[in-house]
Amino acid sequence: MKNRNKQLIIVFGILAAVTAFVLGRLILLSIFPPAGHETEHAHPTPAVTIPAVSHNLAPIASNQWYSNIYAQFPTEPLYTLPAAFQLAPEGLGISLPDVHKTANSIFAPYITDLRVGFADSLQKPVIQSIGDWSIQLAMATAGHESLQFTLAHGAPFTVLHVTGSSLQLTCDVTCQVYLDNTQLLSPGVSTTAQALSLVIRGHTYILSFNTAIPVQLSGNTLRLHGAQRIYLAALPSRASYAQFKEDASTEILGTMATPEIHGTKLYTTYSLATSGPAPLIALYPHQRDNLADPLPVLGSYTTIRGTMTLVQAHAFTTALPLQRPATDFSALRTVPPDLASALTSDIQNFIATGPPGSKDYFLGVWFGRGTDLLQLAHAHGLHNQEQRLLKFMEPVFTQSMGYFRYDVSKTSIIATSPEFGNENLNDHHFHYGYYIRTAAVLVQLDPGYLAQVQTPTNQMVADIGTYNRDSSQFPYLRNFDVYEGHSWADGYAKFADGNDQESTSEAIQAWYGLYLWSQVTHNSAMETSALYLYTTEIASVREYWFGLNGLYGGAYQHAIASIVWGGKVDFATWFSSDPNDIYGIQLLPFTPGSAYLGQLPGIAPYFADLQAHGGESNGNWGDLLIMWESYYHPSQALAQKDSVPAASMNSLRSLFLYMLYAHELQAVQG
Repeated sequence: MKNRNKQLIIVFGILAAVTAFVLGRLILLSIFPPAGHETEHAHPTPAVTIPAVSHNLAPIASNQWYSNIYAQFPTEPLYTLPAAFQLAPEGLGISLPDVHKTANSIFAPYITDLRVGFADSLQKPVIQSIGDWSIQLAMATAGHESLQFTLAHGAPFTVLHVTGSSLQLTCDVTCQVYLDNTQLLSPGVSTTAQALSLVIRGHTYILSFNTAIPVQLSGNTLRLHGAQRIYLAALPSRASYAQFKEDASTEILGTMATPEIHGTKLYTTYSLATSGPAPLIALYPHQRDNLADPLPVLGSYTTIRGTMTLVQAHAFTTALPLQRPATDFSALRTVPPDLASALTSDIQNFIATGPPGSKDYFLGVWFGRGTDLLQLAHAHGLHNQEQRLLKFMEPVFTQSMGYFRYDVSKTSIIATSPEFGNENLNDHHFHYGYYIRTAAVLVQLDPGYLAQVQTPTNQMVADIGTYNRDSSQFPYLRNFDVYEGHSWADGYAKFADGNDQESTSEAIQAWYGLYLWSQVTHNSAMETSALYLYTTEIASVREYWFGLNGLYGGAYQHAIASIVWGGKVDFATWFSSDPNDIYGIQLLPFTPGSAYLGQLPGIAPYFADLQAHGGESNGNWGDLLIMWESYYHPSQALAQKDSVPAASMNSLRSLFLYMLYAHELQAVQG
């Protein structure tokens, strides 16, 4: 959660998009087999589905790694990883970020190595097409010299299509330029070349041209005369030069991820449409570790996400254990007296106190607590209490959905009284997940209520997670980064470290809410999408927040990262330096969809880290820590049920006690 001011600048080129669609579709259809094409695999192979069009360009594609393109020019760095780029009047900058660790942060900042541009300044970029994890852009000078190129997650290269004769490449500091990676090019010497390597700050880049062109190095500037097509790549090492040179005839035209569920597995096929041979691409750890079929490893990059492995492929498929969450709390055979008393008391207080003055995030949190009480009452057969809650919550919820309106200029559902930057498209999945879950549970317990809330809830669902690439109202999967496998929270990523996300547990609750909504509306397509988002985000959260990628350690003194950025990770929150809060924001709210928190290899490293830095289970938000512990050490957790002062608790006491008793019972039953 955060509160930031954003400036909205909408840029897109409709004519260019139409052209890109026509050409791109012809190439896509020529490259990919039609749906139903089968190859030999030991598992069900998802069909590669070709979208009718790339993403509709009318909605603002906020909350993505590239969203800063909408907000400002020059842009902040765009962390495609393993490389990073920046768009500026001087041209397209490229960086291969190096990783540095401190006690509380790990940094891999963008530092310009090279910049490609013209003698005249370039104007702000135009978005020509958007894929699932790629974006095609065009930049031009006032004199109509131009660059057109595609940036994509996992692609350590781009291809520049050049109009104009005065292209120049500038090294940020002194660099060495080699003709075809062998002969050093001396300053002031003019020659012709079809391929070059550049070494700067220990990083090696390749430039490959479609034909031999005149080149000249003057100081730190390499002048390229008559260049029309340039393949520019950041290499894992100089030894990879020949490999990349051989692949230089290809470029990425479009990207798409297609999820399919087979039994207990989620298969996701990542497909790249190209103009030539299979591209060299880098896989994130959560992809590499879950490949359905192995791929030869051709190199590696050290990045802020850990080691990314270089492969060559038009497509690859991951297979994750399907995370299908429970739709409600399971009943205890016997309700302990203190739990029964707490549940009665919490229901009475919830109704007597009523909703808060908030009309956005904190109201959603309040509804989340009411939903907990509804589910607990229902699970334990407390029919009168359940009906009392329904009668109280339904009119309040109906009224509250009117606090949100579709904003045409922002192509989003915006709160009329926004909190934490909601009006700037921040944190929508955090906020709306509470409302969507509540709507689903109300309808589950009272099917007749669906007619009153279906339209506004569908709008919220679409705002954060539409799976329709052609929607003219909402961008495709607004908050979800398809290639990184997790959500981003900031609307426009106006930070040098890129976009970020803090509360992974609230993000996962959002996808849990979508799953519940798919169940009560009997929407099988939404169900598949929700389970894809839920399962994939859990896999990425395990890697990049809970540190299972092996990156955390050494100078970095913590077992987790609580804020993950494009180019940084932090042991911090936006609102507190308390270690309990830093951990707690990764846990709240506990719901039937929180079982993934009990699937880590163990909890000991996290509690050791917490205690080493002043955290304690009987402190602020200690109930969250004890509920988390109950997945692993249920008896120890239950013994602490009276140790957290009421004023320090984040959750309702009835939910807290229920989680402890439920996990203790599961342990006893084996």
